[in-house]
Parts: sequence; structure tokens; C-alpha cells
Amino acid sequence: MPLIKYCDSVRSAHDIPHQGNVRHLTGAGNIYQQLESMNREEARLRKQYDMWAARAQRVEDRMAQINAQRQALLATLEPAIQAAEQEVGLR
Repeated sequence: MPLIKYCDSVRSAHDIPHQGNVRHLTGAGNIYQQLESMNREEARLRKQYDMWAARAQRVEDRMAQINAQRQALLATLEPAIQAAEQEVGLR
């Protein structure tokens, strides 16, 4: 009776086929994987774009608030500026 070595008859985890080491003979799997990868990348970029657009909108709103506050402050200071000009004699 021939003696069989134990390690020759037992398969290891490396012998079990899985997605990483199974060839796609038709190539269809590779195309679908590429499409899925592109869809994920587009979704990631869309999310990033939406975050930046929202941030830009917040910055623009804040700049508008500052300009409105500046105009209101200048309007309240206008009489004081005119009085100072008359006092100095610039007008």
C-alpha cells in the first residue's frame, strides 16, 4: 500500500477558487466590475461636489450679510460724517 503524504492530499485556502483568482474567460465580469467602479467614483464625486457647492453657498450668504451690515453701518454714520465735514469746513 503506497504511503500518501498528508500535505499532498489536503487542499489549502490558496487552492479554493474565489473572485480574485478565478479567470473571467468571457471578460464580461471585468467590464461589469469597471462599470460598477465608475458608478461608485461618480457617486463619490457627486457627493464631494454637493458638499463644496453647499459650502460655497454658505460663504456667499455670509458675504451678503457682511455687505448688508456694512451698508447699514455706513447709513447710520452718514449724518456724523456730514456734521464733521461741515465742522471742519470741507463743504
